[in-house]
Amino acid sequence: MSDIAEKLILRGGAGRLAVHLYLAEASTPSPAVILCHGLTSCKENYADLAKFLRRQGFVALAFDCRGHGESDGGLDGQAWQDVGTALAYLRTRSEVDPEHIGAVGASMGAHNALCAAAEHPELRTVVALCTASEIILQYGLFDPEHWHEIQHSGGQVRVTLPDYLAYLERHNIYQVVPRIRPRPVFFIHARDDEFVPFAVSERLHAVAGSGSRLWLLDSGGHQGPRHDPQVMQAIAVWLQDKLK
Repeated sequence: MSDIAEKLILRGGAGRLAVHLYLAEASTPSPAVILCHGLTSCKENYADLAKFLRRQGFVALAFDCRGHGESDGGLDGQAWQDVGTALAYLRTRSEVDPEHIGAVGASMGAHNALCAAAEHPELRTVVALCTASEIILQYGLFDPEHWHEIQHSGGQVRVTLPDYLAYLERHNIYQVVPRIRPRPVFFIHARDDEFVPFAVSERLHAVAGSGSRLWLLDSGGHQGPRHDPQVMQAIAVWLQDKLK
């Protein structure tokens, strides 16, 4: 099975939306998963998870959120709508079962995936890793030490101000998640996350639907969970149960 991705450009709300699509080898339409990266990250950083999910029988779509990577625009208050653009595209592909699509996101990507799920009932489930709240994203935008770390790591982002700041000030992810009910959400968070306290996921789980799940890891930090083989397997099992 080849792990080479199909490279695509979609028309998103901020212009060009750069996508890597990993098609499952199946004779019938397959369930699909949208992968949503975090602040300053990119679609290439989700290739390992995309390839793993592809081997489990899923079509996987990873994209550069607006203001990141090869996509146009700047990060703004409508960034979560890029998930909807990816969803609409997947539903046009003959290789995809349009009734069985979910999303996996980390940090800002989890935030965006949850917002998209509240607006798009076609998203059957979300796996949210180390979800960043609005306060955490504001802290990341205005903490000099955070940007020094980003510079050293090679991460990049173009931010549209004051629009994104205004969005973060008026938005409340804890009021968004209850709107996803009764669709289930799988929250995953490491107790030693250095950027987002695991209490954020605890609070989100408390307002999610009764079929949702919370898994607190003893270690892994902010970046580790999505690369952990045990976590990746748990994500696949959850998606197989909720999308197949």
